[in-house]
Amino acid sequence: MRFLCLVFAAFLLVSLAASGYGKMLKSCAGVGYCSPQCRVMDVRYTSADCKYSCCVPTSWKGK
Repeated sequence: MRFLCLVFAAFLLVSLAASGYGKMLKSCAGVGYCSPQCRVMDVRYTSADCKYSCCVPTSWKGK
């Protein structure tokens, strides 16, 4: 029973830590730019209209 609780706790920690990973945007056109490699301060998203990834500048976050 303790092992099961430990496994469940580890699963919750991993799922909370990776909650923002792999977010999908519908369109990158008005929000950011498409690039194979983003700058350090930009946030990387997956978008339907980008071949590689959509890089969103930090000034756009939360708007």
